[in-house]
Amino acid sequence: MKIEGLSQEVKDKVKQLLDNAPADQKADAIMQSIEMIEEAAHADLINQVVAEAERAGHDADYKKQLGLRNLSQEEKKFYEGFKDVKQSITANQIDIIPTEIIDRTLDDVKKASNILKLVNMAPANVKKWIVASHSGTAEWGELTAAIAGELSMEFSALNIELCKLTAYLVIPKAIRELSMEFVDRYFRAILAEAMQDGLVKGYIDGDGKNAPIGIFRKLEESEVDGTKKAKEVKKNITKFSPKGLAEVRKILTNDGKRVVDKLYLVCNPSDEAEYVDPCMFGEALTGGYINKSFIDIEKIVDANVPKGKAAFTIAGYYTMGTTGVRVKEYDQTKAMDDADLIIAVCNANGRAVDDNVAVVFDVTKLEEYVLPVTQVTVPQTKE
Repeated sequence: MKIEGLSQEVKDKVKQLLDNAPADQKADAIMQSIEMIEEAAHADLINQVVAEAERAGHDADYKKQLGLRNLSQEEKKFYEGFKDVKQSITANQIDIIPTEIIDRTLDDVKKASNILKLVNMAPANVKKWIVASHSGTAEWGELTAAIAGELSMEFSALNIELCKLTAYLVIPKAIRELSMEFVDRYFRAILAEAMQDGLVKGYIDGDGKNAPIGIFRKLEESEVDGTKKAKEVKKNITKFSPKGLAEVRKILTNDGKRVVDKLYLVCNPSDEAEYVDPCMFGEALTGGYINKSFIDIEKIVDANVPKGKAAFTIAGYYTMGTTGVRVKEYDQTKAMDDADLIIAVCNANGRAVDDNVAVVFDVTKLEEYVLPVTQVTVPQTKE
């Protein structure tokens, strides 16, 4: 739920609602606040979809340009229920979101998120998924027990049903009254936004107990409370030179078992400005600034990354999955006159293939790039 960019009027209304609510009505006030915030935050999207629907109603060429999906019967039945949320989705009747919607939404999430493009997404509604590491080795000969044991060490099962991700979604009356193609357009947009934030948090620093195991955590070592231990924060990474990144690259290859030709640097926006960019960019002799890294490094900046820490990682070695995504009306509050609040809940999980997929380091230790200065001695000539 995003509150950035909300008008002061909306913020004041939310504050007044929460401040004035009696103790026994706090839950009701909180959920009404969520409705107000979500509808205000998506005002532009609501207006856009409504305008698109109105124009598409009398402009066939424009409707084709929108690339609206042909919905399956299952999807149509699901969206038909949005015309009267209270009757079709109740606390006693949980509707499973059709698999096609989830697969499409996860595709949209990956395209929209720089971080989640690094992740392999298991197909929707698969309860277990194999997480495999490319070992770079092959064996000829009889498949002995010893070889079989070696091969099995490269695979592990991701139990997607282990954790639960919850998102609050508001379906305004203006959207519910549109044709199903546009309800689909809006619903997948807000579902993608809600899922993206949750999945990104899980990927970065999920605790492994009630969430995925984030790349900032160890896969096999746990604290007393069951959460996964944080990885060691390396303090010796100060330059993006061949020698300065030698240890990082060696770790990411997993002891030489995989080729690493591109690095992804995940960091907080504040640390990007103060530490990462000064280390990565230097003045060119011809003027301006250029990337002085010897290897391809792509920055991925996200507010979910804790300040003071950053991580080098690689793409394609972390798997996430969701299953049983379902929605229900939040029945502990009175819906607003022109919006209904529903809750989307899914089982989800994620993990890397091994601990060497990411190297966590103290980003404050990075040193500013200084252009080398070469002193030239001009020999004196005899007169």
